[in-house]
This record gives sequence, structure tokens and C-alpha cells, in this order.
Amino acid sequence: MEGVCPEVIGESTTSSGRVGSKATINIDAGSRQIGGAYTVIWSRTIPGEGVDYIVLLEGEFPRETTKVTVTFTVPEAVYGNNYVQYQRPARDPFGFTFTVLPDIKVSPASGAPGAKVTVKGTGFPASKEVELSFDGIDTKLEISTSELGSFSTDFIIPNTIAGRHEFKADVQNMSLVDITASLQVSPKISLEPEKPDIGAEVTLTGRGFAAKSLVSITYDDVPIASSPTTDDAGNFAHKFNVPEGSKDDHVITATDEAGNAATYGLPLEGQPPPAPSPIAPGENQQRFGMFGTQLITFTWTDVFDPSGITYTLEIDDNLSFFPLAPGMRKAGLTKPSCTLQLGPGTYYWRVKAVDGAGNESDWALSPYPFQVGFFSTWYLVIGGVIFVIIFVFIVRAFLRRVREYY
Repeated sequence: MEGVCPEVIGESTTSSGRVGSKATINIDAGSRQIGGAYTVIWSRTIPGEGVDYIVLLEGEFPRETTKVTVTFTVPEAVYGNNYVQYQRPARDPFGFTFTVLPDIKVSPASGAPGAKVTVKGTGFPASKEVELSFDGIDTKLEISTSELGSFSTDFIIPNTIAGRHEFKADVQNMSLVDITASLQVSPKISLEPEKPDIGAEVTLTGRGFAAKSLVSITYDDVPIASSPTTDDAGNFAHKFNVPEGSKDDHVITATDEAGNAATYGLPLEGQPPPAPSPIAPGENQQRFGMFGTQLITFTWTDVFDPSGITYTLEIDDNLSFFPLAPGMRKAGLTKPSCTLQLGPGTYYWRVKAVDGAGNESDWALSPYPFQVGFFSTWYLVIGGVIFVIIFVFIVRAFLRRVREYY
């Protein structure tokens, strides 16, 4: 295991490791008791009077202990030999040499072209310039280590293909082991404009895909007819028109032949269209016919939205518009008018506009109730029957009078 010292008898052992790794000290004193309270310290040079140090651990073992094992985390320190001591009050310490090795780490470990990552280095020589390369190309970043051999720098991922890429750090005029860290590049897509209307032409840009690869594009899982091909660096740009969709949220997905995929949540415009204004039936059209059902034509002002407009019409015999009778709600109307057959009664009506992105205007209520007929067909039938009965009664009475007269 990296950073773990081998078990020894006596006072010396040597190990190596990187900053942040775990290291273990094993001490076997034979029959000699080495228990009791202890402190583990770390210093740049051999501990002694006037030497700065830091405390790594404090603890206590039973006094009769002859073998001890303590594990610590390698602190921030410069490259090369550093020193660890296992100390007990009024007793000779056990001293060890520990070699710190240089290391670099990338955070986050994955990202798309254009994203920022941070490269951190530890365990380097103090106050030295570091050359950092990405895929063998010098990043041209000005990097210098601290007095403790550390550095931190930001890096913008360039346009490059998906997959594993490598950072490498070097210090001039020094022969260090290969100091590398990997970065996983993932694809990314963007849209221009960011908030398009339904039917608008947009440009989809992709970066970080496989090189020279055909890319399939879907909109809410529906394939876009044509497909682009990436260049040598895994980039593409493709134009298409935003199709209509019934979902509130829309997702564009681009997938290359190697299976690399990226998604984009499409933020369609969220501004509702203006409400239409009711025209008829209105103030001058409040009664239709005398008897039976009538054909009523509803009209309202037309409104405009770049994504397209449909209308929803509701008619009811009360202002709550709930529950609506069957056939009293018409949605998806493409023109500012609608003709319906209504039975006798008093009615109210309202209308609203819906754009292509699903945004709805407020309801526009006609302030004038209207009446259809005075009497229904059943009233006519019943009235006719009553009239016939009365007529027959009158005729019979008249004939009886005539007979009595003669």
C-alpha cells in the first residue's frame, strides 16, 4: 500500500507517499515497553531545538505495549525527505525519514470544452516554476510553487474530442517521476437563440464529440430529419426549425456514433399572448329566435404570437363555467370565430388565446348575457296539443248548440 512503512525492529524505517495519502508507522521494540502517552510530529529537517514542526497525532497506548502502529495523513510538504518522530514524554523518540512525492489532481475530473477546471499540485520543490501541459501541449500558464511545494491554477478545457486527456507537470532542471492527471472530456451542446419561438430557425452547436462522427439529433425523442458530422476536434453546427410539441418542457439530445451524448433543456418563451376581446354576441345581440334551438356564431378579436395562436371558447348558463355541459368547450380553434347550436336559455361566454409554446392568456368574459328563444320545442309541442284540445272542445260545444237550436 502506498505510503505504508514496513515493520521494523529498532528506530529506523523509510517510506514515501504523496500529500494527502495515508502512511503507517510500525514499531517493534522487542521486550521493551513503549506504551503510554505519545505524540507524532512532522518537520522539514531533523527535529531538534529551534526546528519548526507540526503535530500529526496524539494518543495513548497501554504502558506494557511493545509494538505500536499509528497511521497519519501526509501533510502539505515539499518534495524530498521530511521527518516523522514518535515521541513519548521523557523518553528517546523513534525517528523516521519520509519522502514526499509530487502529485497533481484535477477538479472536477470531467467536463465539456469551455468549462473551467482547477489543477492543484502538491509535494513539489519549494518556490519553483512549473510547466503544465495538456495532451503534450504547453498550457502557457504561469505557475510557481509555494514554500510548501504546492500550487493551484485554473484551466479552460479547449475544443477537443470526447474521452480521456492528460495533464503533465514538470519542473525545469529537475528529473522527477512522471507527474500526470487525467481529465475526462464530455460533449456539450448549446442553442442560438437560447429562447426561440415555435417554428423559429435555430443553430445547435456541439463540442466535445467524437471526431468525424455522424451526430443524430432528437427533439423530445423525435428525430430531426438531417444529421451533421463533426470535424477533427469533435465540433459541429446545425440549423433546424423548432417543431411544435405538447410538453411543457422540451429536450434536445445529440448523440454521436461512439455513444457520446449531450442534452439541452429548451427554454421556450414564457410570455403569454394578449387576451382577445369578445365581439358577438354582445350588447346589440342579446336575444336569438323565439322558439327552439338556434345557431349562434361567436366572434372575438384576433391576436398574434410568433409561435402561433389557437383559441379556447367556453359557454355556460352561469358565470362559474363549471361544470360545463358536453359540447360547451371548444379548444384548438384556429380562427377568431365559432358557430354552435344552442337550446333555449340564458348564456354567458368567454374566450382565451393559447400560443405555440403552451402559454395561455387570461380569460376574456363577454359582459353581456344572451338569450336563445323564449320557448323550447317541447313547449311548442305541448302548446300545440293544448290548442288542439281546446279547439276540439269549442267545435263540439258549437255543434251541440246547433243541434239544440234545431
